[in-house]
Amino acid sequence: MGYYHFFVLGSLGLLTFIVVIWAVNLKKTIGIMRGMIISMFYGMNVGLTAGVLLGVTYQGDLFLSTIFSITIGVLAGSLCGLCFGMLSVLEGFMAGLMGGMMGAMVGEMIRVDQSISLIQIFLLLSFSTLFVIPILKTPKGSKVKSKKWILKPLTLATFTFLTVMGSNSIAERFEGQKELPSKTIESAHNKGQTIVLETADMKYSRNKIIVEKDKLVTLTLKNLDNIEHDIEIRTSSFNMITQSKHNHGESKGLIHLHALPENTETLSFTITEAGIYEFYCTIPGHKEVGMIGQFIVS
Repeated sequence: MGYYHFFVLGSLGLLTFIVVIWAVNLKKTIGIMRGMIISMFYGMNVGLTAGVLLGVTYQGDLFLSTIFSITIGVLAGSLCGLCFGMLSVLEGFMAGLMGGMMGAMVGEMIRVDQSISLIQIFLLLSFSTLFVIPILKTPKGSKVKSKKWILKPLTLATFTFLTVMGSNSIAERFEGQKELPSKTIESAHNKGQTIVLETADMKYSRNKIIVEKDKLVTLTLKNLDNIEHDIEIRTSSFNMITQSKHNHGESKGLIHLHALPENTETLSFTITEAGIYEFYCTIPGHKEVGMIGQFIVS
């Protein structure tokens, strides 16, 4: 996991701490029924946020992402409900469980770039709990004595929006800068781009590769393990320049490069359409343990 993941999970942890402290101080004012609403609302949104994040991170292992997502959602909902009584705990528990499960399934089925928008939406909904609590604690039939009250929710809304949207963007850029030296390609603007992808201990040496459209790409798969590995990129928008004897995917609308144990294979090609493509090892069981990444064509 990168800085973006830690930012989202850290934000949920900090938000849970704030919500629980606030709920403890207001439990006598809010009451059981309103406490159940808060617990359900918060547990569901936290579960969905964590579910989409972990589902897309651990694509190929739905069981693992579901367990982690359910755990986070259940903890958030239950801790919030604990302040209001057992009924609120049960409400938060089930809402967190449901949100974590649904979020993990969504994350499993979408691309990484699509998941970022969903995570931002669900994270914003989680932060909106800070608005729900003061609304529910307001006594029924109370009158507004001054219009200055609107400054508080507006200030809180602005701060929340900037924190969620702005910090996400900063985290993504920072993550990209940290990954660029070690996990992306080596560029040579005049002679094309050379990518050396190593496999060791059932892992690729990088999980994000960035190339330019219509530019020559030389891909080298260096297998350091004592078992065979390969890389497959599913796209029909490419022109093969030179290929290895182990490349057998051109006729199937994909780029495929296979390397025997402790061997190196190379092929050259150009991709003619920009987009984000998935690459992974097709050997049974290898994709499931994490041999997967993104091939980004700009």
